This record gives sequence, structure tokens and C-alpha cells, in this order.
Amino acid sequence: MKHHKEESLQVLADIKSIMDRSSRVLSLSGWSGIWAGLVALAATGIAYRGYSDVPGSEEPSMKVFVNELVLLALLTLIVAVAGAFYFSYRKNKKQGQVTFNAAARKMIISMCIPMLAGGWMCGAFILNADFVYVIPVMLITYGLTLINSSKYTISDIRWLGLFEVLTGCIAFLKPEWQLYFWAFGFGVLHIIYGFIMWNKYDRKGA
Repeated sequence: MKHHKEESLQVLADIKSIMDRSSRVLSLSGWSGIWAGLVALAATGIAYRGYSDVPGSEEPSMKVFVNELVLLALLTLIVAVAGAFYFSYRKNKKQGQVTFNAAARKMIISMCIPMLAGGWMCGAFILNADFVYVIPVMLITYGLTLINSSKYTISDIRWLGLFEVLTGCIAFLKPEWQLYFWAFGFGVLHIIYGFIMWNKYDRKGA
């Protein structure tokens, strides 16, 4: 009787494990965050150099710079996502897990909605020459995206999202420090998060 009970509990545990695997993207590599942070810091260096070349604060020159900054942000996003996919795919393959399951598709959809809305808002701010709002909105939108997507991956990513939102809110108060907030939000926070995730989830399997 006891043996039968233990087998039943094991079956329930296996079912729970299978359900959890089907509802979540199980493995995001810590190296994904570190990579994204390094890419963002490199982009910040390029943006800072471009900003120092802007003559004064004339609206035409600033508008050109902000347009270039948005393009740089898109390029940074593409490179960061490509690196995140590579590191996570390599980790999942090593663990014998599927990278693109049903939860992954749901996660992508949940990320696209707030990011597209944020992109629309940034475009409107640029068209209206409200440049000081662009970087804070990027940070806040990205943070909300992470929070919204945390139910499909490791819950720790919610904390990164909260800190991104907080950084974006503070950035509204110090428009002259926009690039520093960019570097901290997209660069430093990602590196810290990536290292914590690597130490917590990846280190044992390294």
C-alpha cells in the first residue's frame, strides 16, 4: 500500500513537471543578460560620441541625433536578441529541452504588444520634438515588457523589469542624464541580472 502511494505521488510529480515545462520557457541563459548588457554599453559609447558631436542644442541637429539613436536602439535590440537566442538555445540543447514550445510563442506575443506600443509613443515624441521623453519611455516600456512576460519564463526576470521601470521614471526627472540612464538600464542592470542568473541557474551545469 505504501509503495503504491509513493508511485502515485511520483506520477503526480511527473505530471506537474510536464505541465510546468509546457507552460514556461524553462531556460534563459544568464549569458544572455550579460551579452545584452555589453551590447548596450557599446551602443551607449557610440551614442555618447555622436551626442558630443551635436553642435549646441538646435532642434534640427538634435532631431537627427535622436533619429540616429532610435536606429541604434533597434540595431542594439537585434544584436542583443540574437545573442540571447544563441546562448539560451545552446543551454536548452545541452539540457535536452525544446527552445520554441507553446510558451515561447506566447512569450513573444506578450513582448511584442507593449514594445510596439512603446515604439509608437517614441515615434510620436520624436515627431513632436519631445526628445527628453524618448529614453525614459524606452526604459519603462521595456520594463513592463519583462514584467508582462515573466509568467512564461523564470520569475526572476520580473525584478529586472521593475528596476527598468524605476530607472525610466527617474530618467524623467533628469533629462540631461539621458544617456547615463540608458547605459545603466540597458547595460549595467542586464549584466548584474545575467550574472545573478548564471550563478543561480547555470553555474552548476557549466
